[in-house]
Amino acid sequence: MTSFIKLGLFEREARSPALNVKQLALLLCGEDPELKTAEIPENKVKEYKIYYRHISKWIDASGVFNGGNATPFPSDYMFALAFLMIDPDMTPKPIQERCLESVEIIANKNNGKEILRKLGGEELYKVGLELSKNKRGLHRKDDEADNNSKMIAYLIKLLAYKVGHSYGSASKPVRSTIYNDIIALSKQENLPLIGMSRSTFYEKVKQSLLDLESSE
Repeated sequence: MTSFIKLGLFEREARSPALNVKQLALLLCGEDPELKTAEIPENKVKEYKIYYRHISKWIDASGVFNGGNATPFPSDYMFALAFLMIDPDMTPKPIQERCLESVEIIANKNNGKEILRKLGGEELYKVGLELSKNKRGLHRKDDEADNNSKMIAYLIKLLAYKVGHSYGSASKPVRSTIYNDIIALSKQENLPLIGMSRSTFYEKVKQSLLDLESSE
């Protein structure tokens, strides 16, 4: 078993027993859930506000929770509620996986599918129903996500192998240099930087490399 202290930020947070609205919104944005509001990266503020507002609405309307936005609620319910809000490019993979796992956990409880309906309406209810009947469709999505993750790892390794020097080596790419050059390229070409904060990039590259290694 991997040491808890050696897990990545989002792997650790996926194991949280409870979350409040702000923490969940930040995790969906691919940010540290303990960030102060003023510390949220400028390119994530809009997304954070959308998530915060939408999560709050579902919590209020569901009748499942008892407390306000600052109240920590059970993580299974919070992550399940967040499943339909996942952004595949911005939400870290460990959080995506935890959201799916939470939907499955609740779907298999007595009256669980009705709870899912309260947490996310008819759409989330149908996801729970599909999980109960046949998981192959959802597994196909997981396989696609795994393949995309490994592709990122291959590209990072290839970049380090071809460029070398400050980019490191294929066995040990230097994320900081690669990230800085990506930012420079985005400014030069006027490309969007949504979902490309330093912490998100570092975490995705780290997880992608781990996924590739574990598949060997």
